[in-house]
Amino acid sequence: MNLRYWWFCVLLWAPVAGAVDWVVVGQDAETIHYVDPDSLARDGDVVRLSKRALYRDPQPIGDTPGLPLIRESVGVVECDCLRLQHRAVSIRLISDDSRELWNSGDMKRIWETVDAGSPGRATLDYACARTAQR
Repeated sequence: MNLRYWWFCVLLWAPVAGAVDWVVVGQDAETIHYVDPDSLARDGDVVRLSKRALYRDPQPIGDTPGLPLIRESVGVVECDCLRLQHRAVSIRLISDDSRELWNSGDMKRIWETVDAGSPGRATLDYACARTAQR
């Protein structure tokens, strides 16, 4: 990917997420994953945080032609540092033209195992290391 294009995308979409200093914690072929370091809040083994996924190319919603494309998702995640699990607490989908397409509100999700080497694991590792009880 052209580096100039990547920076343009980051600068273009940064206002959607507000005045947050997002930190890159992982990426894959399709997505760059960010954490808001100021949102980290630990309670025992669980860290709650704000997370953002910026898609390198806008993603369709399902298979229906003509629907808006998703540029990013922003939400709240909980990471269990002891059990190496995570769960989404809330998710907002943001369109290619910076509109909120969907907002989950608070969700009751089950804990899911985090695969080693995944962006989810990079998020968990970052959150747990930054909030480690010394």
